[in-house]
Amino acid sequence: MVLADDHPLIIVGVRQKLADAGDIAVVADADNSRVLMDILRTTHCDVLVTDFSMPCENAPDGLAMLNAIRIKFPALRVVVLTMLENAGLVASMQAAGVLGVVNKRDDLSELPAVIRAAYQGRTGLGTSLRAEMENWASRISPDSTARNLSPRELEVVRLCVSGMTTTEVARHLHRSANTVSTQKHSAMRKLGVTNDAELFDYAQAHGLKS
Repeated sequence: MVLADDHPLIIVGVRQKLADAGDIAVVADADNSRVLMDILRTTHCDVLVTDFSMPCENAPDGLAMLNAIRIKFPALRVVVLTMLENAGLVASMQAAGVLGVVNKRDDLSELPAVIRAAYQGRTGLGTSLRAEMENWASRISPDSTARNLSPRELEVVRLCVSGMTTTEVARHLHRSANTVSTQKHSAMRKLGVTNDAELFDYAQAHGLKS
């Protein structure tokens, strides 16, 4: 498998945890999304374990990165290791082809089992994210407007309610400020909110805030 994270201590910790597991070999690691894409083009692997947010100039990040991986390497099984606890965003990761998601705050001893499940083509979530997804599903009905947000709109909402300005979100997602503004206002219309305070309250109440 290949491991990608922009925090060296995470790379070291995960390598040690997987070495202890005994049946999972890390063949390469990357500290940003550009290096990761280069490795995937030249190195055979069955499973990728990657951070979700690895900002890198002129390289995809977040959902854009996951969608690029799905298109370019459709047979690759992907597990995301992240600090995010956003159930709506986890659902978008799964829609982008991710099989497993584990929270970095959880006991990393869960990670090998999620990797093995992904290798076999099965889905898997860490304990806290599994509970969060169940809670989110119980709070949001199948026809909820929150479920109608596109992945791009959802990611814009997530970043906006985390405190980023439109310009900062545009820079982070490698989109134009006009595009981000359009996606934000489209999301607000779908959610029935009219200002940033209402957007924040809605996001917090409906599991859309990381």
